[in-house]
Amino acid sequence: MRILITGAGGFVGRHTCRDLLTHGHAIQAMDLTGPSAASTITDWTVCDLRDSKATDNAIRTIRPEACIHLAGFSHVPAGWSKPKELFEANVIGTINLLEAFRNHAPAARLLIVTTAQVYGTQSGPAALSEADPLLPVSLYAVSKVAVDQMTLLYARHYGMATMTVRPNNHIGPGQPPDFVVSSLARQVRAIAAGAEPVIRVGNLESQRDFTDVRDVARAYRLLIEKGRSGSAYNLGSGHLVSIDEILGHLCRLANVKPEVIRDDQLFRERDSSPILDTSKLRTDTNWRPEIDLQSSLRDILAEQA
Repeated sequence: MRILITGAGGFVGRHTCRDLLTHGHAIQAMDLTGPSAASTITDWTVCDLRDSKATDNAIRTIRPEACIHLAGFSHVPAGWSKPKELFEANVIGTINLLEAFRNHAPAARLLIVTTAQVYGTQSGPAALSEADPLLPVSLYAVSKVAVDQMTLLYARHYGMATMTVRPNNHIGPGQPPDFVVSSLARQVRAIAAGAEPVIRVGNLESQRDFTDVRDVARAYRLLIEKGRSGSAYNLGSGHLVSIDEILGHLCRLANVKPEVIRDDQLFRERDSSPILDTSKLRTDTNWRPEIDLQSSLRDILAEQA
C-alpha cells in the first residue's frame, strides 16, 4: 500500500516508516519540517495539520491508500500549561485530516493513534477492554478521547475505513530525553562515562506498562493491513514495572551504583498505567510483543553513547 505517515519525523514515526518499508509498503512522509539528513524517505510533504487548507491540498495531491496518524502533542505534563496548543494539535489537526480524506480519498484506510490514558486511572481484577468506559484524568487524555471517538464516528456516519489504537507507554532507541526512561538512560550512561555518580529522579514508585517502540510500529503496520474498520484496539505488553525497577535494570546493565536524588521539578504523584486486554489486537492481527524489557533498555543505553 501507499501509506501516509503523519509525524513521520518523530520517535514513533521513524520506527513505523522503517517497519513499513521493510515489509514492502510505499511511504509518503508528512511532518511540520522536512526530513533529517539521515532519512532515507524520498517522498516527504511538509504540512501543518492545524491548517485546514494546507491539509486538504496535501491529501488531494497525495491521495494515499492508507494513513497512520502519529502527529500531535504527546507530552502529557505540558498539556496543562499549553491547553490551547494541545487541542489545536490533537483535535483540530485530526479533524482536518479526517475531512481531507473524506473529501479526496474516502476509500483509504486510516489508523488514528490515541492513548491508553483515555481509560484514566481505572483498576480492577480484570484487564480493561475496548468496551470499558473512557474516563480521562488529564487534558492530554481528554484531547485523545475526542480524537478517538470522532474517528470511530467517521466510520459509522460516513462509512470510512477508520480505526483507532490505544497504546500504553512505549520506549526504545531515539526517544526524546523528556520521557522518563530516556532521561534515566542518559544519566546512567553519563555516569558510566565518568560523570558525577548522581541521578536526579521523580517518583520512582509510579508503574508503567512499557512496550518496545519497534513492537509498537509492527502493531501499527499489522493494523493498517488487517484491522477492522470502525474498531478501537488496545496495545500494550500487559505487564507493569515500576520506574524504580527500570532504574535498577539500567544501573546493572551499565555497571554503575549512583546516588539517587529526588528532584521536585520531576516529581509527580504516584500513578499507574492501566492494564489493557489486547486480545482483540492479537485475534485480528496475530500480533505479540517480541522485544523484552532488558533488550529494550540495553538498546537504549547503547544509543546514548
